[in-house]
Amino acid sequence: MAKKNLRNSLITAGVILLFIVVSLIYFSPQLEGKRLDAGDTKNYLGMSQEIRDFNEKTGANTLWTNSMFGGMPTYLISARYDGELLSKVQGFFLSAIPMPAGYLAIGFICFFIMCMLLKVDRWTAVLGSLMWAMGTYFFILLAAGHNTKVHTLMYAPLVIGGVISAFRDKKLIGSVVTALDLTWMLSANHPQMTYYIGLMVLIIGICYLIDAIRSKTIPSFAKSCGLLIIALILAVGTNFGRLYTIMEYGEYSTRGESELTLDEDNQTSGLDKGYILDYSYDLGEVVTSFIPRAKGGGMAEELSESSETYKLFERSNGAKAARQQVKAMPTYWGSQPIVAGPFYFGAIVFFFFVLGLFVVKGKEKWWIIGVVVFTFLLSLGKNFMLLSDFMLDYFPGYNKFRDVKNVVFAQHLAMVVMAMLTIKELVSRKLDTKKLTKYIQYSWYILGGFCLLLIIFPGIMGDFSGNSDGRLPELLVDAFHTDRRDMLRADAFRSLAFVTVAAAVSWLFVKDKLKGNVAIIILAVAVLIDLWTFDKKYLNNDNFVSARRAEVPFVKSAADNAILQDKDPDYRVLNISTGNPFSDSSTSYFHKSIGGYHGAKLERYQELRDHGLGVDIQKFAMMLQSNPTPQSVDSILQHLNILNMLNTRYFIYNPAAAPIKNNYALGNAWFVNSYRVVADANEEIAAVSNFNPSNEAIVDKRFEGLLTDVNKNTNAAGSNIELTEYQPNHLTYQAEVSGATALAVFSEIHYPKGWDAYIDGEKVEHLRVDYVLRALPIPAGKHKVEFRFEPESHRIGGYVSLVSSILLILAALGAIWVSLKRNKNNEKRIED
Repeated sequence: MAKKNLRNSLITAGVILLFIVVSLIYFSPQLEGKRLDAGDTKNYLGMSQEIRDFNEKTGANTLWTNSMFGGMPTYLISARYDGELLSKVQGFFLSAIPMPAGYLAIGFICFFIMCMLLKVDRWTAVLGSLMWAMGTYFFILLAAGHNTKVHTLMYAPLVIGGVISAFRDKKLIGSVVTALDLTWMLSANHPQMTYYIGLMVLIIGICYLIDAIRSKTIPSFAKSCGLLIIALILAVGTNFGRLYTIMEYGEYSTRGESELTLDEDNQTSGLDKGYILDYSYDLGEVVTSFIPRAKGGGMAEELSESSETYKLFERSNGAKAARQQVKAMPTYWGSQPIVAGPFYFGAIVFFFFVLGLFVVKGKEKWWIIGVVVFTFLLSLGKNFMLLSDFMLDYFPGYNKFRDVKNVVFAQHLAMVVMAMLTIKELVSRKLDTKKLTKYIQYSWYILGGFCLLLIIFPGIMGDFSGNSDGRLPELLVDAFHTDRRDMLRADAFRSLAFVTVAAAVSWLFVKDKLKGNVAIIILAVAVLIDLWTFDKKYLNNDNFVSARRAEVPFVKSAADNAILQDKDPDYRVLNISTGNPFSDSSTSYFHKSIGGYHGAKLERYQELRDHGLGVDIQKFAMMLQSNPTPQSVDSILQHLNILNMLNTRYFIYNPAAAPIKNNYALGNAWFVNSYRVVADANEEIAAVSNFNPSNEAIVDKRFEGLLTDVNKNTNAAGSNIELTEYQPNHLTYQAEVSGATALAVFSEIHYPKGWDAYIDGEKVEHLRVDYVLRALPIPAGKHKVEFRFEPESHRIGGYVSLVSSILLILAALGAIWVSLKRNKNNEKRIED
């Protein structure tokens, strides 16, 4: 028995090594020291530069950055949580095998272990791991730089495996596996993907509950639920510092409920409906998981020299120019605004899923069908508002996330699990051979027939017209329509070929004309050929650059160099040369930006942008288009009240030119002569759109009680305040107030959960003014004024994370000890 266990352990270690090797082969440029060059990775480096510089210089852990949107917490950017002991394990793994190869290896390994928990044989589990982790979805996300999304999803199979194992016969081990895997998943820090995995678990739980009611095993089901709840508590506890701060921030971010009531029909308690549902599948888009370019592929597809578009360019510009022109053509013709590529699951996955509908029985089949149908309907988003409205209105947290089509990964995972269970049934040979042969034929007829239908009648998918066609010459549009039709036909034929391979191998195995291991090897090779070659269209060696280039993603422009001559530690820059300053992180890499790049900025800052700041930026941009003189520039700058109160000292309009310096920026802090109290957010945003911030402050009535010592109208002419020391999380000022208590306004973003104000070392309350800024009543005399970012949520969360991590480690060790003891007892019984 001991020799058998050793042999199994060595084989498992060999399989894991194989997964690592496959991952490194796919991402072979990593072995040369190169790094993935992805858009969102660059954006991350831009938004996190101030954080990383500060942490490296001081060894401290700043939880606030001023580098974008005037300032925001770092919780969803780059924050450290020292109490999360178990996250250091994945940190060690990913330092040995860096992303993206490390993420791919995690996906392989987690699916393999899930199969072991579900008692799928080892070699079938290897095949399933390839089907899962090689899905095109992940490679498209990695190419775009959505690393945390992929990192989170690669843990999904093991959560599912742990939950099912806990509901079956391994309650303790299944629960501990769930706790450990969920711990690592949560630390990967993508709440949306974790939420969708939670929906999968909910469907699984409902199916097992129904089965428990039918089989009258409610006590056993309740015990499993109890252990899984403990697992959930421990996993959440180990990540409590992270989750607590993110949950707290969510209330004040664009994912929270707005106080404005100007567009109630489109508002939820989270994001606006239109924003949430903008990226929704239509019925035609669903087909792309089986026939990948049924909707033309992505927005930048390379066309072949046999394409009509190439021939058109060749006739006009010659072969050399035509080859360059067809490298990135907008062949996508679906309904989404932007698509990098189709989320292709693999034709062989579809074959075994359909076959599984015939051969797999019991509750596993029904939770899989439930997940596939439910997530398919969710992915339709705005095209199936009955379900979308229900989820947005009644399902807690669903309205915090956008891009609902991302839920299709759950379909992929469920279908691959079905494929594994199907192959498991074939290998077991418990089913009647005649029936199996019929089921294989039916599956081939269904999928092969669908492929043939699209090959013969491609027009049933639509007229091949895309949203970009209106901007193209008519001749090119006609060529595009032909190429889109040909792409659909080609991929339908491609899927038909792989379905036929899967059906033939299954038939030969069932008829005893092919050994099981040989069948698995053939299928594994076919899966790799199918998915590997298609994945390479969207993530290949060309996506990698040298480490030096990856580490320095942005190069200083002449404008940047000029601005950096200013050694004042705290002022802001507006860069309109990028097109949209609110989708730009390059400015944040060098400066403190008015704009930035992040999906969860502060709600009030977004609203200020929509109702006032955007108008100021538009005024400035329009002025530049009218051949401005120094006098006209000066005239505009002095009336950009919101930009001035945000201390916007420099404007970049041309990277190669000197920036425009704004002498009307109000500085780091100033005293106002009066304040005006308003009733609510609607009145406040309206008032801020038309006032003089240098002289007046707009105050929500909720803060009026903090101004009892400040006259509504006073003369602050003899008072002054200046910034003497800057750190992102600690600002120090020297103030001198003449006469009575005066109200100081700071060009810093107000965030109520963590910023504390001090006057001469004594903590005092501060308030919000001008919709987004901080303000503080300062008594007469000379004073040292400080703002420190010291959120209680991070401190408390750190303690909870540390304690929970220790408890989970002890629970895991205890479960291993119990399992080894049981195995030893079982071996002893066998020997007796």
